[in-house]
Amino acid sequence: MNRWSDPVGKVAAQHLFDGFTKATGIKVQNQVQPNSGSTYQPAVRTALSSSNPPSLASDISGPEVYNFAKSGVIQDITSFYNSTIKSRALGGAVTGNTYEGKVYGVSTGYNVGNLIWFNPVYLKKYGIEASSIHTFEDMLAAMKKIKSAGGNAAVIGAKDQWPGGHYLNDLVQRALGSKATQQLYDRSVSAGQPDTPKWTDPEVVNALQAYVDMKPYFQDGFLGEAQATADSLFLKGDVGFYEMGSWFLNTIQASQPSFTPGVMLFPPFKDGKGKGTDITIANSVLMVSKKADTASTEKFLEYLSRPEVASQYQKESLSFMPYKTNSSALDVDKSIKTQWNTISGFVKDTGSDGSALYNDQGIDVNIYTKYIWQGSVGLMSGDITPQQLAQQLESATEAAQKANG
Repeated sequence: MNRWSDPVGKVAAQHLFDGFTKATGIKVQNQVQPNSGSTYQPAVRTALSSSNPPSLASDISGPEVYNFAKSGVIQDITSFYNSTIKSRALGGAVTGNTYEGKVYGVSTGYNVGNLIWFNPVYLKKYGIEASSIHTFEDMLAAMKKIKSAGGNAAVIGAKDQWPGGHYLNDLVQRALGSKATQQLYDRSVSAGQPDTPKWTDPEVVNALQAYVDMKPYFQDGFLGEAQATADSLFLKGDVGFYEMGSWFLNTIQASQPSFTPGVMLFPPFKDGKGKGTDITIANSVLMVSKKADTASTEKFLEYLSRPEVASQYQKESLSFMPYKTNSSALDVDKSIKTQWNTISGFVKDTGSDGSALYNDQGIDVNIYTKYIWQGSVGLMSGDITPQQLAQQLESATEAAQKANG
C-alpha cells in the first residue's frame, strides 16, 4: 500500500516493483492510494489494523510510525536492518522510523530542508563569496553588508507561516545537534521520553532569538507576502539569500532563471553543538505488517536498498535516497544537475546520525501549528519574545508528555 499516486511516483514505483519481480520471482500487488494526508494516513491506519493488512505500507516518518509500533501492527526489523541494510545506509535511513530503540521501517526517500540558496552573481556585486561563509555569524554579516549598501539580503514568505517555522528548525538543530533536536521533538509524540532537552534551555532560546536577529535583513513587507512570492523574488535575480528545501529544484527547473542558483547547508553557529553537515529531512518510510511474510518483505527491503536500485529509483522519483548510490551519474535536467549533485553530496556527508525530522513532521501537530508556525510569525511581528515562545512550547510539550503516558 503506497501513496505514489502522482504520475512521476507511479512510474518510478512500477519500475521498482517490476525489477523486484524479475530479480526474485515474487509478484507485487500495487495498491495505490491518493497522496493526501487527510485521507492517506487514515487509510493506512485502517488497513494495517485489519484482518488482511498489506504486507508493506508507506507513510511519513515520525509520530505515525511510533503509533503503529506502539499498537503492535508492524514488525520490529532491527536485526534485519543491522545485518543487511545498515552497511548501505546514509543519514536518514531510519530517522523517525525507530521506537524505543528498535527499527520499524526504512526510508523510501526524502527532501532535504535546511538549505540556503544564493545568487553568486548578486553576492559578487557586494564583494561576497558564498565559499567564505562558514558560520551563521558569517551569513548574518554578509546579509548586513548587502542591506547596508542598499541591496536585498534575503527573502521569506512569512504569510504562509511554515517558511518561518523552517528557520526555527534550522536554528534549533544548529544549536543542539541532530540527535538532541530529535529527542526534543520526540518528547511531544512518544511515551517514555526523557524530560530533556527543554525548549527553555538557553541554547534553544538563543536559537529563537537568532531568528529575530535576521528580521532587519528580510524584504520590506515580508509578513504579508506568500512563499510563492518569495520564490519569484529570489529567481528574478535581485536577492542574495533564500532558505528553502530541496523541492525548490522543481521551481528552478520550471522557471529557468537568468543566473545559476548556488546552494549550501544552513551554516552552523560558531559555538553551537550542531555540525555544519547535519541535515533536516522530510522523510518517508516503508513498514512491514505484523502479519506479513517476513522472508518476502525482507527480500523487498534488501532490493530497495541496493546501490543500483536506489540510484535508479532516486533518478525516477527525484527524491533523495539515504543509501549508497551513484548520484553524480543521474540524468537530471541540466538546469538543476549541479545543485542536485551538491545536495546529494550533503546527503552522503551527513553520516548515519546526522539527520533530524522537520519540526512540522516530528512534533505533535497541534504544537507545531500553534507554537512553531504561528509562533514564527509572532516573533517577527513582535507579538511574542523568544523567551515567551520557548515557555509556551515547553508547557505544551510537557502537557503532551502527560497525555502520552
